[in-house]
Amino acid sequence: MHRLAEAAARELAAAGIEVFVAPALELEGSRDAVGLNRAERAANLAGRLRFVPDGRPPPGCRVVVLDDVLTTGATAAACVLAMRSSGAEVSAVLTLLAAG
Repeated sequence: MHRLAEAAARELAAAGIEVFVAPALELEGSRDAVGLNRAERAANLAGRLRFVPDGRPPPGCRVVVLDDVLTTGATAAACVLAMRSSGAEVSAVLTLLAAG
């Protein structure tokens, strides 16, 4: 995802749009979510998604969460919550693929 975000940032920069890419969230210790429903996915993420201070976006910038797949929305919701808890306001969630 980070490489994809960097590539998108380069394209946007070429169009004159300033973008800051920061891997601001880290997931530790969750199990594979294949086959889990929304509640199970949320429980699987609980306490395992942490904010990385070095990835803090600059103050006042728009934050877009980039995720690879949207299945139930649990991961996207957890990411938005983690970013908000760190003081960053999320403007949008962008996913590459919707399952289902």
